[in-house]
Amino acid sequence: MLALLLLLQAPGPSSAAVVEGKGSPTAEIPRLESAVQIDGKLDEPVWSQATRLTGFWQYQPVDGRPAEEETEVLAWYAPDAIYFGIIAHDRNPSAIRATVADRDNIDNDDYVVLDLDTFHDRRRAFFFAVNPLGVQADGVRSEGAGQVSSLIPGSVDNNPDFTWQSKGRITDRGYEVEIRIPFRSLRYPGSGPQSWGFNVTRVVQRTGYTDTWTDVRRANASFIGQEGAIGGLHDMRHGVTVEAQPFVTATANGSRDGVSGQFTREDVNPDAGLNLRLGFSNYALDATANPDFSQVESDEGQVTVNERFALFFPEKRPFFLEGIELFGSPQTLVYTRRIVDPKAGAKVTGKFGQLGVAHLTAVDETDAGDAWFNISRFRRDFGRNSIAGVTFTNRDQSGSHNRVLAADFRYVWSLYYTQFQYGRSWTTGSRSAPIWQAEYDRTGRSWGFNYLLNGQGDGFDAQAGFVNRLRSNVVNGHAFNRFTLYGARGALLENLTVFFGPERTWLYDHFGFKPGLEGREQVDATFQLRGGWELNGHGERNFVNFQDSTFAGYTIGSAAGPAYRPVDDFSGFTGTVKVTTPTWRQLGATVSYGRGRAAIFQEGTTGRGWQLVGGVDLRPTSTVRITALGTLFRLFRLDGKEFARSTIPRLKLEYQPNRALFFRAIGEYRSERRAALLDPATGDSLFVGGTAQPATEFNGFRLDLLASFEPTPGTVAFLGYGSSLESDAEFNWSRLQRVNDGFFVKLAYQVRR
Repeated sequence: MLALLLLLQAPGPSSAAVVEGKGSPTAEIPRLESAVQIDGKLDEPVWSQATRLTGFWQYQPVDGRPAEEETEVLAWYAPDAIYFGIIAHDRNPSAIRATVADRDNIDNDDYVVLDLDTFHDRRRAFFFAVNPLGVQADGVRSEGAGQVSSLIPGSVDNNPDFTWQSKGRITDRGYEVEIRIPFRSLRYPGSGPQSWGFNVTRVVQRTGYTDTWTDVRRANASFIGQEGAIGGLHDMRHGVTVEAQPFVTATANGSRDGVSGQFTREDVNPDAGLNLRLGFSNYALDATANPDFSQVESDEGQVTVNERFALFFPEKRPFFLEGIELFGSPQTLVYTRRIVDPKAGAKVTGKFGQLGVAHLTAVDETDAGDAWFNISRFRRDFGRNSIAGVTFTNRDQSGSHNRVLAADFRYVWSLYYTQFQYGRSWTTGSRSAPIWQAEYDRTGRSWGFNYLLNGQGDGFDAQAGFVNRLRSNVVNGHAFNRFTLYGARGALLENLTVFFGPERTWLYDHFGFKPGLEGREQVDATFQLRGGWELNGHGERNFVNFQDSTFAGYTIGSAAGPAYRPVDDFSGFTGTVKVTTPTWRQLGATVSYGRGRAAIFQEGTTGRGWQLVGGVDLRPTSTVRITALGTLFRLFRLDGKEFARSTIPRLKLEYQPNRALFFRAIGEYRSERRAALLDPATGDSLFVGGTAQPATEFNGFRLDLLASFEPTPGTVAFLGYGSSLESDAEFNWSRLQRVNDGFFVKLAYQVRR
């Protein structure tokens, strides 16, 4: 009888705490001296003692409703790691989307995201995402780092990679995933008693629904600020994490001589380097010597003809990614891809109480000599969600310098936030110049707005940052408004969101006194339909007041001809429609088409054009992915003659027999041409700086091949080949000629203690 009583009192599934997500609850999770095998099966006895998180809510497309699919998350921790078990129920398991994907490439699958706000500051969270097979995606979600107002406030950076374990499987009731996250892979205040901010997000692709554990509402300026928490954490064992990653590389590049036409290949160029990292519970020290920062995937093509803006490409290089979110500020004053070919670098990032600290020093090798970068960012939290910070960047090279110092402030309350930044640059050979920003935002459920002004004084230069315009001396502002209507449960139209408002750009000294230099009024409507379909319509009126100073070096007919001045300013309407299909099990697609009048900036006149963009994602099996993208752009003068065109098809093939082994082939063809510049009034040639501007044409193909073996983050073997080919005729494959190419091998082994 005594044995029977003891058995009845033993822990079982019903003895575990159950916490529903209504509001922002704190779930106490147990500390258990145990370990489990990460195999995707929640069958060990310890799982019956885990705290069970239930009661999920729909967030997209309609917030505040109980989730249509049931989700449960089990949580407990051991001295060295925290464990999660995900039970994702699905009424139609055969429709679950899951592939053996590459890391961070699960957006087209069903997936679940765990947000761990380890400092519980409601401003930044590590996220760990898994698809139904346990394939991983991870990174950092942050707020107040220059994001544009959106339906989900904040920004998500998938590039940082952490070391953790996960395994999943599809069952007859949905899918289950088992997760282990070592404490040494996280940063947190220390080993004393603490609670961490926590939330769970689940995405179901076939319906287009997004659910969250806490009932996150769209009528709030902060997504992270509506998190719950996990408590009962104490005596976690982190210690000092020592990571060393020695690596060797070898390249063999070839190029074609422009005079002789001969293609020659240089000797194999071996190299070696070392990355070091010391990780403490709340900060990390990183150093690198002779780093390899080679890109193993070409950046996706963008249309550049008739373009006046710098192109932004995300940072993907490992050394820069540790704590990269701590460098974020309202304007992008830190853009580490400015450091192109560093010899060495060192970095410290961390959080001490309410103070975030980030500093980077690097030596960049250039043709003009070494350039030294020193970049610092300090950020202090105050209130529930607000921050204040200061950023300093310095680039020194051959006796010249560029320095930027800026302070910023962001205050968040209820549905609103306001944000300010002011700074200056000091550059050798030019006077100092200011940069500033003022922003006011309301994120309501049915009505929201974002009002913004950015100013860049004459001569402002951020050589360690990214400034979108290729010029300074402007003020840019917009007054965007949003209205959202929600459909009833089961209705065809689930969500209709309309954005509208004006945008203006002024010359810096004319702001507030003269009409805008250019601008637009726009309206954008997005229809989210039941079943995952999305329709979008966009219309806008653009105008440009061409400035004579822009064409100061232009002459008509010859270098000594009369000065050229635009006859008329530009004004015109454009419209775009876009259709996005649901993410079906083996297929997803999107297509957009836009047309209307457009400014021809090189000639200071009016044209008309159209652009067609489409993409298809195919998943014929769980291990094969095919992505086809295409862009067609055409711009005509008003007399019907073509001024410019771009045709950019891109095909990516991926084969992944298992999570460690990966093969990829990317082919991108680019065909671009632009007519000779002409005076629209007379048809005579235009000369710029005394030189005629003839027609230009480029036809080229880029091929990138990669074989990768990456059993754990940091331990990799890459074998790659890239080749650029050019032709003198559009889509004439038989006349493509190799211009340059290169073989690339990298072997790296990460030791972690």
